[in-house]
Amino acid sequence: MGLLHKLFSYQYITHEHLAGLDRYKYSCIDSSPLSRYVMHPFWNFLVELYPKWLAPNLLTFVGFLCLIVNFLLFSIYDYSFYGYCANQEDCVNLQNLTKNQLYFQNNLNKFETIPSYICSCIPQWLWMVLSVCQFLSHHLDGTDGKQARRTGSSSPLGELFDHGLDSWATLFLPVALFSIFGRNEPFGITAFSMYGLLWLILGSFIISHWEKYNTGVLFLPWSYDLSQVGMTFLFFGTFLFGQKIWYFRIGPILFTQFVVVVIYVASIGLSLPFSLYNMYVAYTNKSFKQKSIYEGVRPIFSTLYLFVVQLIWIKYSKINILDLEPRAFFWLTGTLFSNISCRLIVAQMTSTRCQIFNWTLIPLTVIVSMFTLNLEKSVFAPFLTPRSEVYSLYFMSVLITLAHIHYGICMVRQICDHLNIYCFNITSKPMKKSD
Repeated sequence: MGLLHKLFSYQYITHEHLAGLDRYKYSCIDSSPLSRYVMHPFWNFLVELYPKWLAPNLLTFVGFLCLIVNFLLFSIYDYSFYGYCANQEDCVNLQNLTKNQLYFQNNLNKFETIPSYICSCIPQWLWMVLSVCQFLSHHLDGTDGKQARRTGSSSPLGELFDHGLDSWATLFLPVALFSIFGRNEPFGITAFSMYGLLWLILGSFIISHWEKYNTGVLFLPWSYDLSQVGMTFLFFGTFLFGQKIWYFRIGPILFTQFVVVVIYVASIGLSLPFSLYNMYVAYTNKSFKQKSIYEGVRPIFSTLYLFVVQLIWIKYSKINILDLEPRAFFWLTGTLFSNISCRLIVAQMTSTRCQIFNWTLIPLTVIVSMFTLNLEKSVFAPFLTPRSEVYSLYFMSVLITLAHIHYGICMVRQICDHLNIYCFNITSKPMKKSD
């Protein structure tokens, strides 16, 4: 216990952050018709069923764990996003394999570590489990704040805990959507298209918190509740009728293409213009929280840098790393993004200057440089094999995940000590430490 205590006692939060946290007041606007007229009335009813001793942060954490369960189940049954097949015979029929599957299978000796890309046939019962987990995650996340106000346990930690986990949860919706549609031709979605959709959702999240960093008000995007409800019904519909139900056309376009268009419109059309307008209004009426435009745009540099570096890796990878290991690549992207977002959330809640560059991008830059630059005649050439590129992706995924978990635990413990509260217990408080 002593070793664990020391391991998770690192001080990520400065005294300036803690002082800003003491002055913090929550300000949020949710104008979504779905939220105002459907979700909030339902959540007001639901929260009254909770016992008064139930900690709001526990609701938040359990809701997040539901998404982790979904991700793990997909990883077991559909790791490579080729899960659809009509029957078991399809899984061994070479004529039913996509071009990517055939290409990788014909080059196993070259790539050495590529798993079998024969479709895995996701069991039908799994979709019901996924639907229930998605439903629980959405509504637990929607009622945690109401439970906090109901029990008088609201604190800056609750918002930070909620939004911090939300930043990581943005990864799971597009990854789950990829498993529903798969990348089976001709109705599926390519890994690159899905990666673009992932960034649209990540972008919507970071923009809303970047907006709050500059205006002091969090404007919740309309697309959030719509996407959560939509995923629940997609999972349930797949449980009832199978994945093939989504393989149809709407006029001249595929249903999967239609969904892509809807996500683009919801993410860009319902997020970016409004956020830019709100920041413009704040700047013109002198309520802009930063001293200059440069200070205002600092928080998005790390996100843009992450996007560009990952895009370079995808473009110049000699083994087509995104098609080869999409799930690991998505996980790494989402976890790096979450760490960047959490630091922005801390900065905007404490009214402190947001860091311009996240240290986790340094090892990523090194690895991407190793496998995209022309180093065939260098001393590193013997180590730059296809297998080592895949292992480097795995290594980065584990490293960044551990670093992010360490950051989150240390930050929560430090804020709990400062506020003299427990994270998952609202019926008692820690004994104050004697000076």
